[in-house]
Amino acid sequence: MIFSSRFRNRFRKPKSVWIRGEDAAARFMKKQGCKVLARNLRLPIGEIDLLCLDRASDSIVIVEVKARVRTSDATPDPESSITAAKKRKLITLAKAISKREGYQGKGIRIDVIAVVFAPDQTKPIDIRHYHSAVGS
Repeated sequence: MIFSSRFRNRFRKPKSVWIRGEDAAARFMKKQGCKVLARNLRLPIGEIDLLCLDRASDSIVIVEVKARVRTSDATPDPESSITAAKKRKLITLAKAISKREGYQGKGIRIDVIAVVFAPDQTKPIDIRHYHSAVGS
């Protein structure tokens, strides 16, 4: 039996908040003039949410995406969940990327994008971009 797309969509599992956050962050980076090279890039030492090329500076951008649903004013900001250990991990990932073929000699920076969704999770209500948020 063939079901209409309207019927299928009613029973489709909604995307997780972090997937929606990464989608929003990728769109945001494209609007900033960056090219998204990879999403969820897995390396032996960890994962990079977004790997981008900043066309203006010809540098590689590692983007850490943090997303939350704003259920009340007491909901903590997404970026508050980036710990010192996470920063060290991002720096280690940046060093690993800088050694890969095709990325050698390019500048690398680590950005953080915080995405906040309304309780219905349909569209982001706030996107904050922290340029060079983590030193490498």
